[in-house]
Amino acid sequence: MTDYLDRCFLKKASAASISVIFHFPFSIFHLKSAAFPGGDRLTLKKPAAVAGVFSAVHFLVELTTFYILYSYFDSKVFLLLPLVYDFFAFVPQGVFGALNDVGVKINFSLAGAALMAASLVCVNFGVSPYVVIALLSLGNAMVHVHAAEATLRVSQGKMAPSALFVAGGSFGLIAGRIMGMNHVSFIYVLILHSLIFVLTFFTPKISELLDKKAVKFDYANTSVKVPVLISLATAVVAVRAFMGYGIPTSWNKTLLQTVLLFCFMGVGKALGGVLIDKIGIRKTAFISTVIALPFLLCGDQLMMVSLIGVMFFSMTMAVTLALIVSAIPEYPGIAFGFTTIGLFIGSAVSFYLRFDSFFANAAAVFILTAVSVVILHYICKDKKGE
Repeated sequence: MTDYLDRCFLKKASAASISVIFHFPFSIFHLKSAAFPGGDRLTLKKPAAVAGVFSAVHFLVELTTFYILYSYFDSKVFLLLPLVYDFFAFVPQGVFGALNDVGVKINFSLAGAALMAASLVCVNFGVSPYVVIALLSLGNAMVHVHAAEATLRVSQGKMAPSALFVAGGSFGLIAGRIMGMNHVSFIYVLILHSLIFVLTFFTPKISELLDKKAVKFDYANTSVKVPVLISLATAVVAVRAFMGYGIPTSWNKTLLQTVLLFCFMGVGKALGGVLIDKIGIRKTAFISTVIALPFLLCGDQLMMVSLIGVMFFSMTMAVTLALIVSAIPEYPGIAFGFTTIGLFIGSAVSFYLRFDSFFANAAAVFILTAVSVVILHYICKDKKGE
């Protein structure tokens, strides 16, 4: 019965994803008509608008990425691809971000989207999986860091816009996974992916934002030296990435439950930015670690309890990004790159170190959470603006 329900959900979810093709272009047309009544190109400049557009871009990027990854699900190379992808998608982002920071006039969003489109075509024509993944991951890295930096530069010291941008990826991940496992035609995915070029049309170029340094971000403990603070915050990112694989979720057995898991992750990432702006970074860090812990440990067999813990836990993303960009506000591209390096370190460790028992997982989650609490308490500013 469960398998039958999963198959039904898979078909309906794929159909819903494809239907976006027919509705989304009309939404873009109305956006252009409303924002630009004269028909001329004007650039969105309000933080919420930029974040909303880049959140949609992030959704489409991850949809394409995980459609391709799960197209290889039945292949012998599938077990190796995630680690190769993680390296090329995460590690180079700081390099591309640094080029943006120093004023190199390359639209990495457009260049990256083109590489990802090429990887889609290569998949269809049987090109080596490693060539496909190299194109895909580098393209993903380019779009990712371009969108993140542009959002940070227009956010005026607020974390909600950047958190909204990051959250879009969680929803795209599960949509791409559904479409890949259901073998949806790559043509449909390519059409969806092409919307990135349309959306990028409305966003400001990095070269237009170089005078908008992220100087208003003020969340870090200034008594901590910058290299130490960045190292500690990056370590927390790595811990979060590793813990993501160790959180006990034996309840997660169906596709629908997996969809709920990633949706709660996305909501948590967005909520983290909102709470930082409302109640401050230290309280948000406390919620995302100490308050999340009992839900994570007690939710192994209880889906809703676990999902609440996952939502709180995902808020840590906004906390660590806020800390690093506060430390080096002149270089938001590099700052975002540090967070992705942390993600790679954590995910790489998880490939080689996993715990088989619930108690070992629970102990690891408890210890790593305790370490994160101590680090975040030390490097977070007590009250924003003081």
